[in-house]
Amino acid sequence: MSEFKRVLAVDLGASSGRVILGTYDGSRIITEELHRFANTPLHIGGDLHWNVLELFQEIKQGIRLACSKYGELLSLSVDTWGVDYGVLDQDGMLLYPPHHYRDQRMQEYRLKLEELLPPEEQFRLTGNQPDPINTVYQLFADVQRNPELRANAGRILMMPDLFHYLLSGTAAAERTILSTSGLMKAGTAELSSEVFSRLGVPPALIADRVDAGTIIGSLLPGLRKEFGGSALQIIAGASHDTASAVASIPYRDKEHAAFISCGTWSLVGLETEQPVLTERCYRYGFTNESCYGRGNRLLKNITGLWLLQETQRAWAEAGVVLSFGEMVELAESEQAVQGLINPGDPLFSTPGDIPGRIAEYCRSTGQPVPDTKGAVVRLILVSLAEAYRKAIAELEELTGKTIRTVHMVGGGIQNRLLCQLTADATGKEVIAGPVEASAIGNVIVQLTALGLLDYSRAGEVAAASGSLAVYRPVQE
Repeated sequence: MSEFKRVLAVDLGASSGRVILGTYDGSRIITEELHRFANTPLHIGGDLHWNVLELFQEIKQGIRLACSKYGELLSLSVDTWGVDYGVLDQDGMLLYPPHHYRDQRMQEYRLKLEELLPPEEQFRLTGNQPDPINTVYQLFADVQRNPELRANAGRILMMPDLFHYLLSGTAAAERTILSTSGLMKAGTAELSSEVFSRLGVPPALIADRVDAGTIIGSLLPGLRKEFGGSALQIIAGASHDTASAVASIPYRDKEHAAFISCGTWSLVGLETEQPVLTERCYRYGFTNESCYGRGNRLLKNITGLWLLQETQRAWAEAGVVLSFGEMVELAESEQAVQGLINPGDPLFSTPGDIPGRIAEYCRSTGQPVPDTKGAVVRLILVSLAEAYRKAIAELEELTGKTIRTVHMVGGGIQNRLLCQLTADATGKEVIAGPVEASAIGNVIVQLTALGLLDYSRAGEVAAASGSLAVYRPVQE
């Protein structure tokens, strides 16, 4: 076999999906985007669904391109965001296109569920911050709308698990993705019998649980033939994209480090041995999810660069087209801005004229309205950095840990101004990288599962796989 070990990481994001080749040479991982495709949800009968069959075809196209270009590959693993799932019937066929988390069907049944399972109790039982997008809310809505699901459903598979099933024929519930569902007993690999009892749903609907990094099978014979005989193994990796991103962090001092997975959304957290289930943790809005290796991710979800994306779109619609780089340059030319916005305010939660809403927010809170495009961008970035500072201070309070270093990973770290503002706001050293965090973490977990990498070297390999930038607080 070649000295190069090649695996495929399928990363499904909010607007696009990618099939990425990861090549490991023994010291670093080289990523190559082989195929990019749209991930656009479908409106069907008033509901919003994943276009799952189209996505499966695109994944197959990526595999086909990889096999054509590189020949025999070792394995494949899919990662995506949490909470969404598909339902198989008793014969293993998909009953209907999986719903998208932005679908609104949960709102009709939210209060009814919370009477049966109050939010505080959800947090205590599962460690997950209650949210209508969570699997538990979606599943409750589905069985309320379609009571026959209790009899007709054979298996419920989270989205990465569904794609693994379509590729291998093996139904397995990987732990990191299932840990986002609101269905698991906090800090364990077990389902919460209490939650299922309150839902009136049999726990047997959930497939057998497996740890991240489990080889669950290989390509189905028909697919193997379609791809020229490839015996590609299918690995249930760290299937939650944030779990994959965290697996790529090149910690220097893990005991005193927080992370920010920075993209459309920002996930601010740290790794702990056990879930944190205190009332204060619930009140601060933190959630507990599983890591590769069965650790815990204590984190908060904060609106991220979506605010810049929407601002860019609003200006483009008004006839001013700016790249993200140009937007940052405008912000860098501005002196310190006055005031702050709350990125999580409901005013900013839906698509629209974000610059106009920022002006409205500033007027309503008695703050100066930014009067240039650079000032708008800088206000967004300064406000994000302040939200990060607050979340990190809360993490220190909740865990009793002193955080000295913040690791920022993901596409958002290409915004160097945001990284520096984060260092300034937190007063802590920021280490930025890798950019391709989810893909590299996905590959690292696969290589570990295949016995080709000792996970104790994961940070070293991740650091060698992309440039790291260090930002230190500027003392004013």
